[in-house]
Amino acid sequence: YLLLNMGLTAVAGFVFWAICTRLYPAEEVGYATVLFGALGLATSLSNLGMNRTLVRFLGSSKTPARDLVSKLLLVALGSTVVGVVLSFFLDAFGVERTSASVVAVFIASALFMSVKLLFDNVFIALKSASGTLIENAAFNLVKLVLPVATVSLGFIGIFSAQLAAAVAAVIISVLLLRGKHNYGFLTKPSRESMRGKWAFAVGSYSSDIVGSLPANLLPIIVVSKLGAVTGALWYIAMLMINLLLAVSSSINQAMFAEISNTSGSIWTYVRKAAKAMYGLVVPLAVVVAVFAPQILSLFGSQYADAAPTLRIMSVFALIGIANYITGSVLAYYKKVLYLTLVNIANAAIVGVYCVLFATDLKGIAVGWILGEIANVALFVGGCMYVVRKNKGAVQG
Repeated sequence: YLLLNMGLTAVAGFVFWAICTRLYPAEEVGYATVLFGALGLATSLSNLGMNRTLVRFLGSSKTPARDLVSKLLLVALGSTVVGVVLSFFLDAFGVERTSASVVAVFIASALFMSVKLLFDNVFIALKSASGTLIENAAFNLVKLVLPVATVSLGFIGIFSAQLAAAVAAVIISVLLLRGKHNYGFLTKPSRESMRGKWAFAVGSYSSDIVGSLPANLLPIIVVSKLGAVTGALWYIAMLMINLLLAVSSSINQAMFAEISNTSGSIWTYVRKAAKAMYGLVVPLAVVVAVFAPQILSLFGSQYADAAPTLRIMSVFALIGIANYITGSVLAYYKKVLYLTLVNIANAAIVGVYCVLFATDLKGIAVGWILGEIANVALFVGGCMYVVRKNKGAVQG
C-alpha cells in the first residue's frame, strides 16, 4: 500500500501539472505557484506540531478519539487564522488580480489542506496504509479533473482544484476513521490530550516551520524577483525534485512511526528504510538527469529551458535522503531544538543567497544546493554525536 500510494501521488502530481501547463499560459501557471507556495506556508504555520505529535503518541494513547478531536480543533482554528493573515500579503507575494474570490479560496484551502494533512498523519500513526491510499486516490482524482473545467478562470482555476480535492479527501478520511477505526468525531475535546506533549509539539512545530521555509518561499521569491514565467519554470523543475524526494518522504514517515512505537533497537528499521530509499531514488535520479529536456518538454516546449537546472538539482537531491534519515533519528531522540537550529541555518542560506545573489534559475538552484549541503553536514554530524552519546550512556 505504501509504494502504491507513493506511486499514485507521484504520477498524479506529474499529470496535474502537465495538464495545467498545457491548458494555461505560463504566466498564469506562475501566479498559481505563488498561491501554492503561500498555501504550503499556511499549512506549516497552522499545524502547531500536531502532525508529528499524532504519529509519535496516537498509537499508545488510551483516548485516541479525544486526542484526535482536540488536535483537529487546534489545527482548524490555527489554519483559519493563518489563512486570513496571509491573504493580506498575496499582492506583495506577486499575485496579480487578487480579488475577494481569490482570498476566499485561499483561506478555505488553508483550512481543508491543513485538516487533510493531519488525517494523513493519523493513518500513518494507525499504520493504516490502505486508508492513506483511498484518501489520496480521492484527492488526486478530483484534483486532476477540475483544471480542465476551469480554464477560463486563469490561475485561480488551477488553485481551486487543490481546494476541491482537499474537501473530498477530508470527507473520505472522516468516513474511513468512523467506519474502520470507530473514531467518534463528536467526542468532546480536552486539554488533557496534550498533557506532557507540548514540549515535543512546540519543538516539532518550530523545526517543521523553518524546515519548510525554502520550499514554500522559493516560488514566491522567484515570481516576485524574476517574473511569473520564470516562476513557472522553477516550479516545474522543483516538481520533479519533489517527486524524487516524495519517495524518501513516504518511506521515512513509515519508518518514524515504527521506531516511535518500538521498545527494541531502532536500527533495523533505519537500515531497512535507508536501503529502500537509495534503492528507489538513485535510479530515478539518473533517469531524470539524463532525460531532463525530454521530461520537461512534456509540460510544454518552453519548460525545457529549465533542463540544466533540473539536471544539477537531481544529483544533489540524493543527499536529501540522508537528511530524512538523520532528521528522523534526531527527532526520535527528541533533539528538536537542534533540528530547529539546523533548519534555520538552511533557510537563512537559501533565502539570503536567492534574494541577494541569484539573477536567474541557475542562481536559485545554487542557493537551494548550498542549503542542502549545510543541512546534511549538520544533520549527519548531530546524529553521529547523539547516537554515540546514547550508546555510551547505555554501556555506562
